[in-house]
Amino acid sequence: MRILVGVHQFFPYHYTGIERYVLNICKQLLRMGHFVKVLTYSIIDNTDFKKGLRMLYKEYVFEGVSVIALRHNDIPNDHSFCFELINDDLYNEVVNVIRENKFDIYHCAHPFRISASIKAAKDCGLKVVFMATDYWLMCPLGIMLRTDKVLCEGPDKGQNCLKFCFSHINTYEIEKRIKDSYELINSCDCLLSPSNFLIWLFDSAKYINKERFILSRHGFDYTKRSLNSKRLPDKEIIFGYIGTIQQHKGVHVMIEGFRRTKHKNIRLEVWGGYFNENRYYQDLIEISKEDHRIEFKGVYDFNDIGKILENIDMVIVPSIWYENAPLTISTSLAYLTPVITSNIGGMAEMIKDGYNGLTFKVGDPNDLSEKISLIADNPELIFKFKSNIQYPIRLEEEAFNTEQIYRSLLSIEQIVSRTNSIK
Repeated sequence: MRILVGVHQFFPYHYTGIERYVLNICKQLLRMGHFVKVLTYSIIDNTDFKKGLRMLYKEYVFEGVSVIALRHNDIPNDHSFCFELINDDLYNEVVNVIRENKFDIYHCAHPFRISASIKAAKDCGLKVVFMATDYWLMCPLGIMLRTDKVLCEGPDKGQNCLKFCFSHINTYEIEKRIKDSYELINSCDCLLSPSNFLIWLFDSAKYINKERFILSRHGFDYTKRSLNSKRLPDKEIIFGYIGTIQQHKGVHVMIEGFRRTKHKNIRLEVWGGYFNENRYYQDLIEISKEDHRIEFKGVYDFNDIGKILENIDMVIVPSIWYENAPLTISTSLAYLTPVITSNIGGMAEMIKDGYNGLTFKVGDPNDLSEKISLIADNPELIFKFKSNIQYPIRLEEEAFNTEQIYRSLLSIEQIVSRTNSIK
């Protein structure tokens, strides 16, 4: 099969969980003998681009995966990337890409910046698979967290968007976005979700019926994993945060909760970059500087994750939004590291309180502090949680299941006909 996988941003400049999901699935599909390319939007890199049909165009290879990057001559710096779902220039450019490469399947992993690619793929006769990695088609902010930091129950036909987050936007733009998003998601041939929670939220918000979704857990690439002997948390317990340092990730909640825990036998390592949230990062540094138990370790290479987790007893995932299927949690579990996480979204689906880790009330540093104290007083709980960890599925299993979905959408005649036409 000839497969195009779309994502809003990609390596090497972007390397969060969604990009890692795309990289992993593409690598595995390539190993299985398929022709695979990534379609992405370049928001940072502006080197070596050529003029395409309507946009700037660049091809490169990252870790063996071919990438087609697009960008406008002048990247919009207003809200249009959130509201204009069918950008004509991007639509026409993607149509050209599809016709030149004769793809069979378009697998959209995130539609931000590239949502018009879904319409382009459908108009070119491709089958479209959409993996809902977050809530962006339903929520212009993508995270269902209002600007007043209250979790959102859904757009309510745009009324909540106008009331809480986008009062400066006119009603027509909101209504058009909702109309276009309905048309895009309903045009997809298959909807995937890595969590039951996301399916429930789309359904409860009366956006997409739950029956349209297929649960598709993210797989883990175990080929690079080695389980070395971990340190014993007898004298000192090390907690760790691994991920991007951004406000919706709740790092401030974690810092405050840790600072309120007065035990001397604990430390906190904070791993990750902060992208453009420099002020937020500096504020965290400031409130942490008098607590010598807290150490900011900086940006890390994902290939070094095993070495990092080797020295961490429990990972903390304190997000204040409905995280869907955090890579940090699945990676921690794959390395037999228990997790303390917020009690909402896909996080609470992955971590069962008191079984393979602990959950705390979202956004509540006092509750988190109590959970940290529980571990500090009873380090033997770490071993109990470890014994109950169920490994994430293998990447090979996820890719096989995805391949089966592709095949169910395509007839053998379609595949053979398309293959013969490019010989």
